[in-house]
Amino acid sequence: MFNVKVERPEQPVAHESGKSNLYINPQANFSFNPPTSWNGHYKVNQYAGVDAVKILPSAKHVVQFDYTAKDGKDAETLLMISVFTKNDWTRLSSEEGPPVGTVIAESNDMVYVCTSPQSNPFDSLSEDGKLFDQLYGDLNINKSFALLK
Repeated sequence: MFNVKVERPEQPVAHESGKSNLYINPQANFSFNPPTSWNGHYKVNQYAGVDAVKILPSAKHVVQFDYTAKDGKDAETLLMISVFTKNDWTRLSSEEGPPVGTVIAESNDMVYVCTSPQSNPFDSLSEDGKLFDQLYGDLNINKSFALLK
């Protein structure tokens, strides 16, 4: 479900800044600065409009930061940031079942939601399992996420 590739002519760009890889998405109006420990261990998949809805119903934007396994064949989501209208989020968050994620910001009638894995998708004793846990543990979403001014 998370490994869909979408070609879009207007891709927001990830800007490299010093030792970090600052990701900026002007369409979704946010930036994300991953921990430096993530460098070389993840890829970004971004979706907007109907493509975002295929990943997460009612989402206007979905950006996935996927851990890339050591063998290069497997990828698992470390973090997903989704953007909803306030009305859609209010409806979604009142539905039964596990929550879609945690609200990290609100601006201009839009709600920004962080979704993280419920558990490590790799064997916790494997090299990928240990690195996945370390990378996830290094994440501080409140320091890494920012709305664009």
